[in-house]
Amino acid sequence: MKKNRSLRSMIFFLAVVLIIPILCFTLYLQVQTWRTMKHNLQRELEGELNTANHTLEMVIDKYDMVLYDFCTNDEIIELVEQINESEKPSDAVKYQIRRSLAHICNRNVGVEGITLITESGTVCFYDKEAASFVSTKWANKIPKVNMQDQMAVYQGSSYVLGTESQPVHMLQLTRRLADYRNINRQTGIVVLSVNQSVLWDDIQVSDKSTVYICDSDQIIAAADPDQIGKSIAVKSQRGYRVLKAKNDKTGWNVYHFYSKVQYDQQIKANICIGLGSMVALMLLSTVLLTFMMRPVLDLVGRLVYAMSEIENGNFDVQIPSVEHPANEVECIVAGFNEMSGQLKQLVEKVKQSTVDQKNAELQAMEAQIDPHFLYNTLDTINWKALEHDDFEVSNMVGALADILRYSIRNPGDMVSIGQELSWLERYTMLQKEKLDQPLMIKTEVPEELMGYRIHKLLLQPFVENAINHGFRRMTKPCCIEITMKLFGAQLYIRIRDNGCGLPQELVNELNNKNSSDGNHVGVANVRKRLELYYGEEHEMYFESREGEGTSVHLFIRAIRGGSQDEDNNSGR
Repeated sequence: MKKNRSLRSMIFFLAVVLIIPILCFTLYLQVQTWRTMKHNLQRELEGELNTANHTLEMVIDKYDMVLYDFCTNDEIIELVEQINESEKPSDAVKYQIRRSLAHICNRNVGVEGITLITESGTVCFYDKEAASFVSTKWANKIPKVNMQDQMAVYQGSSYVLGTESQPVHMLQLTRRLADYRNINRQTGIVVLSVNQSVLWDDIQVSDKSTVYICDSDQIIAAADPDQIGKSIAVKSQRGYRVLKAKNDKTGWNVYHFYSKVQYDQQIKANICIGLGSMVALMLLSTVLLTFMMRPVLDLVGRLVYAMSEIENGNFDVQIPSVEHPANEVECIVAGFNEMSGQLKQLVEKVKQSTVDQKNAELQAMEAQIDPHFLYNTLDTINWKALEHDDFEVSNMVGALADILRYSIRNPGDMVSIGQELSWLERYTMLQKEKLDQPLMIKTEVPEELMGYRIHKLLLQPFVENAINHGFRRMTKPCCIEITMKLFGAQLYIRIRDNGCGLPQELVNELNNKNSSDGNHVGVANVRKRLELYYGEEHEMYFESREGEGTSVHLFIRAIRGGSQDEDNNSGR
């Protein structure tokens, strides 16, 4: 009971202690959330402003292109020249121009009228509302704009169409009518009057936002026509967040208004929701933790007692059933009771499984010959048979058969050094054909060491690595030297090649016993085999210089064996 009380007290203390950092973390999250939401909302408003500005420019470009096509029309320019050069221009010439003006108005939605004012002062117009180029209330009253060096001028119209209850406000696009044979000569101007409402078919903002287009300080376009003509300075003083952007094409200012009250309310509402959710989650977690920990605390006390009995060797200990048999805690009790009853049997099984696993692991590693090597070798043999049709194929097939027989038969056995070197000779013979360049194997092994025994395929991975990696792009003859010496109770083996060598970083990685790099599986397998075969009585390290070659140094326990002849016969 004392342990249970102590555990309950500890859990209660931890729960109380954790509340403070959780609250601080929650407060921190709310501050960050507030900053993030404020930033995101500001970006949203800026995005709406930029979209409105871009839409304005596209709409103006659309109508400006219509106006540009008219002003660069050679036929129109010729007709205007006739009017300017004649003291009394003919009605036929004016009619042709007016017909072109009417065509532009009727073909383009939003164009309320178009007016042409020649250099001589002649005015030709078309009023779409009146469907006339003779009678109008406003189209022929548009003053001539002093263009100077400008090719185009954009302004809000001071003329309002329609009735007082339903006024129609316009934007005016003015362009020079120039003779491109003499670009400096101005022959007239053309004024296109566009209904400002066409902008709001494309400019989309949220319900809480409002966009105004102003020329200087005056509103010339707005979704609410009642606001047109008012000063933007008055609007800016009514509790709005205001963003402003200047349209480079027209020179107009685009204003984006967002209510400060709605702005703050949106942020506060989201913060309150997040804060309330965190508090509710904390309270719910506390209640659930208390409810769930009660049976766990009872179980802990029983488990402590049962575990102490098992530590003392009493595998017959059983935990009494808990009060509620139909829950997860009862499953733990039943599982523990079954475990304690089978533990002794499992210990023996684990021991046997460990031995079996070790043997299987050794067999798997020793039987591992790169299948790509076999496939490539068989392919080479086939090529030789088809290309040369000689006895070389027989030798290669025989060598391959010896290799397979040697590697598969009695995995995990120890063989004499002489037998291992004989097998390597057959292995390298096939690798020579694969390498397609001179390859020499030199051995410096005293005759008295030929009968010493090592494990099968211990040297093959290093020879294979030298051939596959060390001799890439080699132009000089390839050579592998295998040297063995006896130092007391240890056998020293060195495998050295004259290949391209390795970077120092890779050498350091290979010499790191704790490295888990999956790119050097062959080296890792050899290192593991050495640990399994010789335990701490071995050492392996690499030396290499780029451009000179690589050396592998092995120190293993020297094991005497039978004669060389006996081993060779047994290997067959």
